[in-house]
Amino acid sequence: MSEKMKSSLAVGLLRILGKLPLWWLHSISKVILALMVVLPNQNLKQTRLNIRRCCPSLTSQQQGKLVRQSLLHTIYAALEMGINWTQPSQRGLDSIKAVQGSACLSQAQSKGGVVLLTPHLGNWELFANWAAHEAKVTALYKPAKLPGLDKLIHQARSNAGMKLAPASAKGVMLLKRALLKGEVNLILPDQEPPPAAGTISQWFGQPAYTMTLAAQLANTKNTRIILGFARRLDASEGFVIELEDITDRCVADNCSDDNTEVLTAKVQAINTSIERLVQSAPEQYQWEYRRFKNTLERTS
Repeated sequence: MSEKMKSSLAVGLLRILGKLPLWWLHSISKVILALMVVLPNQNLKQTRLNIRRCCPSLTSQQQGKLVRQSLLHTIYAALEMGINWTQPSQRGLDSIKAVQGSACLSQAQSKGGVVLLTPHLGNWELFANWAAHEAKVTALYKPAKLPGLDKLIHQARSNAGMKLAPASAKGVMLLKRALLKGEVNLILPDQEPPPAAGTISQWFGQPAYTMTLAAQLANTKNTRIILGFARRLDASEGFVIELEDITDRCVADNCSDDNTEVLTAKVQAINTSIERLVQSAPEQYQWEYRRFKNTLERTS
């Protein structure tokens, strides 16, 4: 099948999904889950592996339950992209029932730039949509593999008000300039960075190749680091935005003046804060993501 045909099918399916109410999408997700847990597939295998690595204190039964919950929320997130990418921004915003910690964002903006971090937790695309309506946001963007799908995503994020910065030296400069103007950078900090753009850091007690970009951007004068996500509510009732200023946690204490040591400590502090956030809703984290492909999986 050609890339053009794949793009057309993907975009067409997303447009159909985007017209459905949230409870329909979640009902369909449960049917898909029933198939995923009985048919061999890479998503199930990777989710089991990462939960076994990162949650060793859980019993086998507890791990199995978390695997099923995580897969279900991963399917939720995938199907919700139909709303995020094909419908007007307001449709997603209307599903947000509350915002917790909004004061920390406004306070941070009054002092300077903000590095806003959201991991693969809950509905991160909705979180980005919300952020773009609250502030001037420049988001790091890696193009999708299918051209048609990439065009759809790029248009949806631009329509929400986001400026998109490519994952390149030019993109980093755009992010820095935005911070110097007192604007917001939006980054998914648990993405695997390209070669020479990361460092080995502990993630749930495991070595993970982790981006240094967020920590480097946070060194910009008067910049605060805020961590947040869109938590999915039970019974398809919508979402709650949760925000927390973690700047003070990311100060590199007990380090020498060596810049490499300070940067490594800051990256670890950010990772530890993200861990804490994931632990507040572990079932909503995308455990299928290959977080250890450059560490554990390379050596196995």
